[in-house]
Amino acid sequence: MKTKLFFAGILALSVNQTVLSQTDNLGYTSVNLTMGPQYQNRVFFDLSANNIVSQPANTWDIAFFRNSTMEFGERVNDSNNVKVYQVSATPSGFDNVNVADKANWGEPLYNPDQTDKLQDGAFVNASLLPASQFNFGWGSYDLVSHKILGKVVFVLEYPNGDHYKFFINEYYGGYTFKYAKWNGTAWEATQTRTIASGTDDAFFNYFSFASGAKVENQEPAKANWDLMFTRYWTFYNGQMMYRLSGVIQSPNVSVAKVEETQAASTYAAPASTAFSNNLTTIGHSWKPTTGVYDNVVYYIKEGSNYYRLYFTSNGGASTGDMFFKYKNITSELSVADFGKKGSFAIYPNPTKEDKKVNILLDVKEPSGKNGNVEVYDLAGKKVYETVIGNQSGFSAKEIDLNKVSAGVYLVKINYGGQTETKKLIVK
Repeated sequence: MKTKLFFAGILALSVNQTVLSQTDNLGYTSVNLTMGPQYQNRVFFDLSANNIVSQPANTWDIAFFRNSTMEFGERVNDSNNVKVYQVSATPSGFDNVNVADKANWGEPLYNPDQTDKLQDGAFVNASLLPASQFNFGWGSYDLVSHKILGKVVFVLEYPNGDHYKFFINEYYGGYTFKYAKWNGTAWEATQTRTIASGTDDAFFNYFSFASGAKVENQEPAKANWDLMFTRYWTFYNGQMMYRLSGVIQSPNVSVAKVEETQAASTYAAPASTAFSNNLTTIGHSWKPTTGVYDNVVYYIKEGSNYYRLYFTSNGGASTGDMFFKYKNITSELSVADFGKKGSFAIYPNPTKEDKKVNILLDVKEPSGKNGNVEVYDLAGKKVYETVIGNQSGFSAKEIDLNKVSAGVYLVKINYGGQTETKKLIVK
């Protein structure tokens, strides 16, 4: 780690850019986003604001999850190409770490990419402690103090030959940890730090070994980003761990990957079961070794909004370019809000020739009983009715209107004592 990182930690600048709205004839906004040559930046994108926040990727080493006092997690910076080794399951082992023993440290640990928890990191994957409901990778829950007390000693290895031994003393509304750097012949003085969870409107607090301090302003507010373009490790092609560049999604969104025509004027909404909270649902699945797949589309649900997105260009490591198009399709889904209970949408509207319609439900507060969907013609005659289940979350229900004539109808949803009505055009 170069000493220049100290100044980078102090002067770390975020480039905040509202994307110029360039829409095509189908209403898609083109986004020309770049991570820079050799993916030197980490870039956040906000769909609703059409905004990019770009930052140097290498100004921190460890990110400490701080979203909740009841949840914890720590991630190493994959942009630094760091490998994490577990070297001892005894706290006293910190004083006896020998870099010459690397052959006995086993396989390195990595931040997992197949998870729906942003806070999952390499240290939680430690396996030296016996399996127990009270063990959490690097430490164990103490029933008396209600703290997670550290047990496992780690070594972080960097490509330039730097090594840091690292130990998390405890977690309790924040993290106390210690570390020391190997100078080639001996360990330098041990440094101990405490980083409280604090009140930052961010998922993580970031720490730099080079500066010995928290690095400020390393991510936008939690509600102000949906997609993060970054480096991450994956078990590539089922053969080996490989560091890729791609997209990690915010915990605030769910994503459905669909293979279909990208630049289409009509399309079918994915089934509710297609939406995933896995952090790398998009990941690198939009690009082969070079270029992009021309038949991959992503439907993104963020709150009551729905977006359709597909990639158009992949510049690779030489430029770090990742260009894509997207548009808000919420209005096309005829989304209606039925109060605190949630929202519903009708898709497609107008119907296609088969007259089949999806009722998309996003229920925030489940009711005590089932609801129902009713379809009326403009004369007030009920032409269709079906039950919707008492469940929370996102779901879809298909209704078949092939027995009704073409025309304009009213779709009324009744749920939890609330009613909402939307217009539907049947072809």
